[in-house]
Amino acid sequence: MPKKVYNNVEDHRLIDGGAIVEDVTKVGLPTISHPTDKISSSGMVMDVDMPDITHLEAMEYTITHNNGVNSDRLGVPGLHHHEFRTVRQRYNVAGGAIEHESVKYRLVGVHTKTQKGDIETGSPYGSTDTYSCLRYEEEVNGKVETVIDAMAGVIMYNGKTYTDVVQNMLK
Repeated sequence: MPKKVYNNVEDHRLIDGGAIVEDVTKVGLPTISHPTDKISSSGMVMDVDMPDITHLEAMEYTITHNNGVNSDRLGVPGLHHHEFRTVRQRYNVAGGAIEHESVKYRLVGVHTKTQKGDIETGSPYGSTDTYSCLRYEEEVNGKVETVIDAMAGVIMYNGKTYTDVVQNMLK
């Protein structure tokens, strides 16, 4: 029987350069997008966008917060090392079991902008900081599933490094 699993975020914590940042309400993870070339040939009934699996478009991520403890660090210009830790509750439908799993996102980015938020009576005064992503790493229950490192030239999913194919052919 197939195993259906539903995930809900139970709790999360953001660490910026070793300091825990409090009152983070949301982290907008980057969109991973490959550049494409349009292929159009006679005899084809439609054009096809062919992705380049060894390159990615520029990525950015955001951190939204209510100006809690250490949140002033988030808007500092320059390089940031973020670790976003989450605990997801998993409901295994087939087994009828409720489980938990650890998911960690490690992001290296350069601060690009701060949206200072809205001033609204009865609402917390929050901000959203945006970063240009240089490195993205996703770890689930201690296993690294995704690594994207712009400077090292690495695109890796589930242990397979897609950039190695081209580099090995150039040897």
